[in-house]
Amino acid sequence: MKRIYCKDTRTVYEGYVFPSNLNNNDIQFGGRTLEILDANAGISVVKFLPGVPFVTASYDRVHFIKPISEQKIYKCVSYVTGAIPKAVEVFTKFVTQDKVTAAKQVAFTAFCSLVITDKTVTEVPQVIPESAEEKYLCQDYELRLAERINEFKQNKQLVAKLDYE
Repeated sequence: MKRIYCKDTRTVYEGYVFPSNLNNNDIQFGGRTLEILDANAGISVVKFLPGVPFVTASYDRVHFIKPISEQKIYKCVSYVTGAIPKAVEVFTKFVTQDKVTAAKQVAFTAFCSLVITDKTVTEVPQVIPESAEEKYLCQDYELRLAERINEFKQNKQLVAKLDYE
């Protein structure tokens, strides 16, 4: 089986918060944060499985920890933390840096599940963590996968009870 290091799927996006991205509380719109996450996570999957089509299925364990304000530079870092032939999990964090003091902090974290739409994929590379962070995140992949599968089943039951009004 092919092996890929987490670092080889790492994708980084950096930017400022512009006034047009602020909500009424003068912090970045959550939707803008999710838009950046989605694009960054997708690039990580392309690095992991070049040429294999996929779609975003879910954002899990989404945590807005600290607001991203106009006084911050942000860095969005994504990398693959686990995979099966049907789906790939990507971890993403936003780290902010104050433009004046240079103080850094984690502002946001999430796991993203992207579904492989090519049904002929029967094997995916083994994900190899190296850093302490990567090892910590990858060690619980199987647990998160089981939770995701259970939640998917529950959601199917919920959707079956919804009306179209």
